Amino acid sequence: MTNPNSGRILIVDDVPENLRLLSSTLTDAGYEVRGVVTGTMAKLAARSATPDLILLDIRLPDLTGYEVCQQLKADPRTCDIPVIFLSALDDTLDKVKAFSVGGVDYITKPFQLEEVLARIQTHLALQHAKIQIRELNTDLEQRVQQRTTQLEQINQQLTREIAEREHAERALRESEARFRLLAENMSDLVCLHEPDGRYLYVSPSCETLLGFSADELIGLSPYQFFHPDDIEHIQLQTHQPILRGESISTTYRFRKKSGEYIWLETLAKPLLNESGQVICMQTASRDVTERVTVQAQLTHDALHDTLTDLPNRVLFMKQVELALKQATQRAEYLFTVLFIDLDRFKLVNDSLGHLIGDQLLVAIARILESCLRPNDIVARLGGDEFTILLDNTPDLSTVIKIVDRIQHNLNVPLLLEGHTVFTTASIGIVFGLQRYEQAVDLLRDADTAMYRAKEGGRNRYEIFNHAMHVQAMERLHLENALRQALDRQEFILHYQPIFELKSQTLVGFEALVRWQHPEQGLVYPNAFIPVAEDSGLISRLGQYVLHQACQQLSQWQAQYPNARHLTMSVNISSQQFRQPHFIQQLDEVLEATHLNGACLKLEITESMLIEDLDTVSQLLACIKQRHIQLSIDDFGTGYSSLSYLHRLPINTLKIDRSFVAQMNADLDSQEIVRAIVSLAHTLGMDVIAEGIETSEQLEHLHRLDCEFGQGYFFSQPIDAMQVQDFLSSLA
Repeated sequence: MTNPNSGRILIVDDVPENLRLLSSTLTDAGYEVRGVVTGTMAKLAARSATPDLILLDIRLPDLTGYEVCQQLKADPRTCDIPVIFLSALDDTLDKVKAFSVGGVDYITKPFQLEEVLARIQTHLALQHAKIQIRELNTDLEQRVQQRTTQLEQINQQLTREIAEREHAERALRESEARFRLLAENMSDLVCLHEPDGRYLYVSPSCETLLGFSADELIGLSPYQFFHPDDIEHIQLQTHQPILRGESISTTYRFRKKSGEYIWLETLAKPLLNESGQVICMQTASRDVTERVTVQAQLTHDALHDTLTDLPNRVLFMKQVELALKQATQRAEYLFTVLFIDLDRFKLVNDSLGHLIGDQLLVAIARILESCLRPNDIVARLGGDEFTILLDNTPDLSTVIKIVDRIQHNLNVPLLLEGHTVFTTASIGIVFGLQRYEQAVDLLRDADTAMYRAKEGGRNRYEIFNHAMHVQAMERLHLENALRQALDRQEFILHYQPIFELKSQTLVGFEALVRWQHPEQGLVYPNAFIPVAEDSGLISRLGQYVLHQACQQLSQWQAQYPNARHLTMSVNISSQQFRQPHFIQQLDEVLEATHLNGACLKLEITESMLIEDLDTVSQLLACIKQRHIQLSIDDFGTGYSSLSYLHRLPINTLKIDRSFVAQMNADLDSQEIVRAIVSLAHTLGMDVIAEGIETSEQLEHLHRLDCEFGQGYFFSQPIDAMQVQDFLSSLA
């Protein structure tokens, strides 16, 4: 088409006024126009005289525009005709459906004729570009075939000459002489190579093509001139197959003497001796830089937005489809799609004009690019709508950090043509879970979430994935509730008795924290301790538990004479243990509660001891100066090492309940318990076994000389009032 406005257009619209207006406008613009009013007539018209483009209304008397488009795309005779939908339906789902059935564009009624003409011209240009590419490829294939035939003839001649010679080297020299006569009369670059690639012969055309004389290249390896990004491909896909006797056609970049890279298309063949071994390689190359550049530009234009140069909808959807496939193949791979819509962009267009509006869109595109990681992709769908594909987002915090950065940068005012422009964005977030099968579904849900964000007040984000959203909100609510619970002193202590196994007499208690929730009742530690650790509240909670436990034991000792020898074991977290004023806090608790330090036993884990052993040793020494006992909790489940045990003032090793529970059925657990008891006694320590539930376990531990134990066999954790009743019964 020499005239940019030439082409055959089929209009499908059951509204006569629309049909007349479009037909008249397009005819005046130079197009050949046909108009029909039903979907059935549209299909017949498209098949009888194939149009270059179809303008298709969605609401028709007999079929919907979606059905017409689907049937046209399913027919090989009409599947390549671009279809632009015309409709008064402005819902995003209608647009998404239009694109999903094969539409290339969507124009909302009432439409502007200038917009219709511009979009028709754009899509006809794209269609024409595709035809040009097909024609170029056909021409290239024909020329490659011609060149291949020519090289086959040359190769046959050389092979016959080589076969007639008894000595391979002499045959090669004679073959080169004949080949040189042919090559010097060709405009293409013709070369002979050693099997390792080094040049044996280079035709004189190399000086015109590459800037090198033939003598400059003889003996050199072409690998030193290949583009670094192409070397591996050439080695694996071209060189090695030739050494196996295959003929190869390849395209790659080659550095000229000036330093500039050009694209070469090379046909390479092996030359064999009488025994079938490759003795050299023959190549014929030509400059295809212009063709490659044109093809790359056409492909780029078809897949990118002309205003912002961002990927367009087509390219973005392809990338999302690839991410979905990767998520299907790798269960651990997670990705996220963001749908971004600028708030009140229409106000900028209406007040400052479309030029400023376009400049704003370009500026927004650059801002979004600056907020992303290398593997993330931002695209412009159209208007003021952008989408982002976040690659490899293993958790919610990673996504929120990026979204917060985007919103922060978008809130910075922009200076455009002397105008200060403020803009914000509403963002919808959807996670690429395995339940999704199509990219359009992800885009739909992200769009839905974006609209919810707008409804919620704009300049905010909304997560479509309700499960993750609920999980995040529950964790946030739990953290806030923990803070309030500490302020309201909703935490209480239960106490599990510890007995001397030989006499089965009471020797102390372990303090165990519980949350007396005003609505949920008693909440156990596994439900809130992890959140307390992550939020940093564990130190405050631990200090509260330490004070309450010491105060309670002090009261019992004052009330019950038989409780004066009892000890109180309190678990200390790593964060609490490493606080700079931990020793001072211990002193304050002992002084405030009037408890003898010898009656307090601090339980710490092995992992708290292995880092910075010198500092830990000094801290434990300060604790021992106050006669406080030290116990390693859950010994054997962590970083057990003799290298630190003998250096630290530890009183007790505590056997984890998992070993005790398996003693009767698992010989390995029996041996582990035996080894822990033996190790403790060798180092002058005593042993407490956790989780004793049966008389068999008690008997076995007694035979192993384990001194102390606790568990449901003796008593479950009990509250303070039950402890008082128990102490009274012992009096």
